[in-house]
Amino acid sequence: MTGWRTYTFAVRRRAALVTMLSASLAVLAACGASSPVAVERSRELADQPTTDPTSDSTDPTTDPTGPTSDPTDPTDPTGPSTDPTTGPTGPSTEPRPPSDILDVGNAKPGRSYDDLVAATVADLEQLWSTTYPELYGEPYEPLEGGVFPAYPERTDPVPGCGNDESSYPDVRAYVAFYCSVGDFIAYDDGDDSLLLQLSEELGDSVMGVVLAHEWGHAIQQRNGTFAQDPATIYTEQQADCFSGAWTARARNGEVDGVEFSDADVLGGLAALIAVRDPINVSSQNPGAHGSGFDRVGAFQVGYLNGFARCVELIDTPLPLVPNELSPTGNPAGNAEWGDGPRGILTIVVGDLNRYWQLVFADQEGGFPELTIVAADDPTNVDCAEVESVDDGAAFCPSTNQVFYDAEYLRQLYDQFGDFTVGYTLGTAWSEAAQTLLGSPLSDEPRSLLNDCLTGSWVNTILPENGQPPAGTLASIEPGDLDEAIQTVLLIGDEDAEENQNGTAFEKIDSFRDGVLNTLNTCTDRIPD
Repeated sequence: MTGWRTYTFAVRRRAALVTMLSASLAVLAACGASSPVAVERSRELADQPTTDPTSDSTDPTTDPTGPTSDPTDPTDPTGPSTDPTTGPTGPSTEPRPPSDILDVGNAKPGRSYDDLVAATVADLEQLWSTTYPELYGEPYEPLEGGVFPAYPERTDPVPGCGNDESSYPDVRAYVAFYCSVGDFIAYDDGDDSLLLQLSEELGDSVMGVVLAHEWGHAIQQRNGTFAQDPATIYTEQQADCFSGAWTARARNGEVDGVEFSDADVLGGLAALIAVRDPINVSSQNPGAHGSGFDRVGAFQVGYLNGFARCVELIDTPLPLVPNELSPTGNPAGNAEWGDGPRGILTIVVGDLNRYWQLVFADQEGGFPELTIVAADDPTNVDCAEVESVDDGAAFCPSTNQVFYDAEYLRQLYDQFGDFTVGYTLGTAWSEAAQTLLGSPLSDEPRSLLNDCLTGSWVNTILPENGQPPAGTLASIEPGDLDEAIQTVLLIGDEDAEENQNGTAFEKIDSFRDGVLNTLNTCTDRIPD
């Protein structure tokens, strides 16, 4: 950053983007496969219908044609979509052109993402026609029903999912879904669609990410995954992974007609945050997709490791972080702001000092007791080694102080929650740890190691059997790790070529590495 004005502009621009995502969460809650569908929809999981999922109409052994009950019932994760006899049939054929797959209807409004959708559909059909046989050892069955944008003006029918036809309100309720009865994908293309809103705010890449996710459910229908009756969270985890693998393909320039930048990948990450499960929804709840931390993690696994790694996730799922508040947890979910006895600044500073002093207990001199200082001007702090605190906080080696931008941290706290403070200050303590370890790393590698080291601290304050860990001053509660990811979205490099902080994608990956593994996983990055 070159000055206060530039700093303020960047913070406000990125904060506005993530503020929009926080608002979106109120109307888009992630959910899982209902009787015949696997979806992203706009209803809170707590408000799910209570239709009896054991009725004859949803029993795949008695009704091979699909349910006659309400297709919006998300309480049955098995239903006809899990019966491989009700999915696509017939011999494998060559991929069809997008015009044969994408049914835009008779009155479709023009959207900025229309060309991207057509190119994505064509690529997904072509991709899976070759990748599916390689991964599953059997021919790929083309998407039989097609892809249908739904909008109020449309009079051409959208296939029904267990009934004759899907109305626009039906599709709008789900936002986007795959239906095994008819083997088709539908998405809300109306003027006030959440997908349109996300595309306008985050970029058209959101549509590619969504379609790749829904196509992942079509793959699960073909390979018999639904017939295994896994918990919805695991089918959604795999679909997020497939979406990440396809996004890497787009970013690498392998998709005709689609050019993804690092900002487009960031948009995909931000969209996953927007559709995370609400706090206090069990990951084993029928319809659960996972926390933002979990969803972004599955996406990154696919992006970094490819489709073959995603195939493994049904049998060996990725670890999940708790999303339910413990009986002894804070019902409000947030510690109070400030440095009072129970203020978030006091809690975080105390526990960071506790953790790092334990880590360095056997080292001569140990780890110093760091204190925090609010910086009135983030670009001009009273430390010769620190130019600014434009990422929120910075360690001053000569004074063992951490300078922080109080106004910025308070904004993050108000927007997202208390662990924005934990993550931001945590990276400054991690910088102090690197200094003591004699780390020669600089710029991006050093910043990414700080993320990993901060994650290693978080690993020690994760709940144990639903209870806060013993002997700590702080404890991670549901939603805290999502708050950390939202903070990372603000400070990561916008382009991988910058190589200063690391992109948000790289920083999240490093942070997750520390959270899910050991301190040694992080320190092994330091050259000998």
